[in-house]
Amino acid sequence: MAERKWFFGLPVVLAFGLAALAIGLVPGVRNWLDSTFPQLGINGPSLATQSSSSVESERNQPAVDATRTLPSPNLDLPSSQPHGTLTSLESAKAFDSLTTPVQLAQATLPLEEPVFTRIAQNQAPNLPVTNSGLNVPSSTGNGSLLVSDAKVLFPEDIPIAAQTDGLIAELFVDEGSFVRKGDPMIIIDSRIAEAEAEVAKEELAAAVNKAEDNSSIEYARAAVEVAMSDVKISDQLYAKGAEGVMENEKKRLELKKAQLQVKVSQSEKAQQLNAVGVQTAKLNASKVQLALRKIPAPYDGFVSEIAKRKDSFAKSGEIVFRFTSMEKMRIRGLAKVLDAPHLLLNAPARVTIFVAPGKSESIDGKVFSVAPRQTGTKDQYSIFIDIPNRLTADGQYLFREGMQAAVEILPNR
Repeated sequence: MAERKWFFGLPVVLAFGLAALAIGLVPGVRNWLDSTFPQLGINGPSLATQSSSSVESERNQPAVDATRTLPSPNLDLPSSQPHGTLTSLESAKAFDSLTTPVQLAQATLPLEEPVFTRIAQNQAPNLPVTNSGLNVPSSTGNGSLLVSDAKVLFPEDIPIAAQTDGLIAELFVDEGSFVRKGDPMIIIDSRIAEAEAEVAKEELAAAVNKAEDNSSIEYARAAVEVAMSDVKISDQLYAKGAEGVMENEKKRLELKKAQLQVKVSQSEKAQQLNAVGVQTAKLNASKVQLALRKIPAPYDGFVSEIAKRKDSFAKSGEIVFRFTSMEKMRIRGLAKVLDAPHLLLNAPARVTIFVAPGKSESIDGKVFSVAPRQTGTKDQYSIFIDIPNRLTADGQYLFREGMQAAVEILPNR
């Protein structure tokens, strides 16, 4: 009988043992039992229960002061497992301790987005409000605009071209020559032009002499007087019957002819006066041709390049040399503007020109022009600043074309 009880009880003991082993070693079985029978507490207190109790405790806590600086969560988490692995209960507690303060901080103390992030996204940063109304990406921290890659240019830099065909008879300059405004720089062979001018001068003199001759008009008027006298005598004779009708009509026709001759002479006189005007214009044209062969300096400046030499042939429009004024320099840069670009106009600017490695010179100027169209990428406009050049102790100009410059456009204070 005892052997029979032991025979039937052994399977029951084995079944319970295997069940306990499965609960302890298999997480899926343990989790299923914990979710089906939460009152057993196999996995410890329920997360839902703990979370609800945590929320209930938070409701009973006083309201968080939004102005108070929230403490940073402690990231040194306790570890009860190898390699720092947390248990489910410890993970839930650590998660609750981290999420609650961060959520409160996001709700009550929104973080300011970095300025450079908004600039990259073409959004206007919150810059200090100034009288100038400038709203630009600030590189200096005071609301000013920094243009770091600007170019130095010559605003008065022109090619001098031949204005007529001919041999270069005289060349008064060379590379590097300084010339005052109005001084001659080049003369193209003018022998033909001078001869044409002499011819025009003589033709004008002849036209003037002819126009001043009034003899034809005086003769026509005298003829009219004679014809009028003949008609008067003919009328008297016709009244006495001493002269016929035909003779009287001929005398009247002669008077008519003399009167018309006066009008012809006056018309010829007008044509002669017009010829004087034409010859005067021809003489002026020949003088212009002479002037085109002599090129003076348009302003004080330097000859920077020469393409033609003396005794070489130059065609009209062909460049002979290049002429540059160094008294004034022009700074051109690209400014990224996040507000209306016209606000940059007339804004004061500090220009720094790098004259040599490790050496720079700064000078104040003003933005005199903002390009009407965007240049390059979005919201970029070309700006222009004119500044006077600086002289060194030995009288040389310091700034040259091609130098790099940085421009800080300053808001009005």
